[in-house]
Amino acid sequence: MKTLLVMTAGQTDAQLVVNDQRHKLDGNTCGTLHDAIKERSWSVVDAPSTRSRDLIKTLPDGDVKLCTPKLDAVLAHFGDAPPTSALIFETVRQDARDPRLSGEIMERRLHDRGVNQVIRVAFLTGTEQLEDPSNDVDAVVRRTIVAMLSDAIKKQVEQLTKNDKVFVATTGGLAAANELINELVRLHAVGGPTVTALEVPDGDRAQQDDRVVEEKFHPAAGYRARWHALSLVEKGSLLGAWGAVSHLEGVPDQEWTQVIKWLARFASSLPLPTACDLAVLSHHRMAVRAAVRVELALRAEDIPRAVHGTVAVFEAALWDKLGERIERSSDPDKRRFFKVKSGDAPMGDKLLRKGDGTDEDRKRPFELKETVADVAWYWVYDSDGGPGAHLANDFIGSDALKKFDAALVKNNIRELRNDVAHNEPTPELMNDARTRMQSAKLWSNNDTFLSQSLVQAVLKELGEQCPEQLCIHFVSTIRERLLAIS
Repeated sequence: MKTLLVMTAGQTDAQLVVNDQRHKLDGNTCGTLHDAIKERSWSVVDAPSTRSRDLIKTLPDGDVKLCTPKLDAVLAHFGDAPPTSALIFETVRQDARDPRLSGEIMERRLHDRGVNQVIRVAFLTGTEQLEDPSNDVDAVVRRTIVAMLSDAIKKQVEQLTKNDKVFVATTGGLAAANELINELVRLHAVGGPTVTALEVPDGDRAQQDDRVVEEKFHPAAGYRARWHALSLVEKGSLLGAWGAVSHLEGVPDQEWTQVIKWLARFASSLPLPTACDLAVLSHHRMAVRAAVRVELALRAEDIPRAVHGTVAVFEAALWDKLGERIERSSDPDKRRFFKVKSGDAPMGDKLLRKGDGTDEDRKRPFELKETVADVAWYWVYDSDGGPGAHLANDFIGSDALKKFDAALVKNNIRELRNDVAHNEPTPELMNDARTRMQSAKLWSNNDTFLSQSLVQAVLKELGEQCPEQLCIHFVSTIRERLLAIS
């Protein structure tokens, strides 16, 4: 297993040792002092435990002894197995304050401790600045710097595998660059090595030896993820919301992520856990769930999913209503068998097949398969081209379903669904789909579904009194869950 250590070099990463005490260099003249050190003979020694509060403004006479307390603490974290390689980001600007020798000092210490492969990257030289206030995009970190950092990290991380590890300890240097380095390491490590961030708490304040701890989870990261997830849910992207926060699953106090996981499972039509208590997701009417999926797909501009879902709403509503009249066999070998549990048995030319093989017969939805103990068992056909319409009109007697089906038939929506399913979803095909759905009055001109009277009539027949509010209330509930502070 390989281990890569990524560090940054700042003013306090290299300190002076005088009389068995370590001293920080004066921040205003750190670069000047580094130039003077480079002219001397210097060595790196173990960091003394005693810290002096006196800043070094002038070098003492003679050879210079330096220490790297933060780096030493990081190396101690590795125990007897030091990292196999190290990447140090430094600045070597011609500025009196710039710690331009820190990287070289850290490199020597790493070599002394058995790390043979050390790469130093100077991302600021000469008179360069990290930011460019005159350009909004470069106002925090210039794009050229971002590219340089990214390229250096990529070159090291791409040599690693999933079995390897990267440790990031941005203990010094420029805060804006450090934050970026942390995120770039994680970005390039996706699908590859595991990343662990290390911190060295300020020993002066803690009154203890420098000691590395793994970075604690910051509450702000959780709330940043919450608003990101919520904004994606608002836009109908349930799978995207889960993708954005799934890395927080299992993190203490981030149990809210389970709500987003439920949404992703709902969007994928996967079974929901018993713990899920979101009413819409577990609604007893299949058509209600299907209709909400269409509304969310339209919010996400996912036209293929919305097209499929629109047809599925009719099919789901049809079976919601059929469930009031017929009952499936409990025999696992006869799951296609149904019996009538209420109302009249299917009779007549429009419902019961005669078995003559004619096209007209295939439009009839019921086929008698057997009679056991005076109970008639049927196969039920619900496909388009006749059976579905006969079920809606002649068996269930639903005017709303009849009109919804008529809109599907008149505008060839089922054929459109097949085109979308079996062809590349080109912009032309998607525009045609939107136009046909709007012409059929199944989608509004603003790409909404639950606002349409054809849809509302079907859902009202199923007992949903305010179908136009379903998605609004659903998203509002998610908002409440994510805004709740435990």
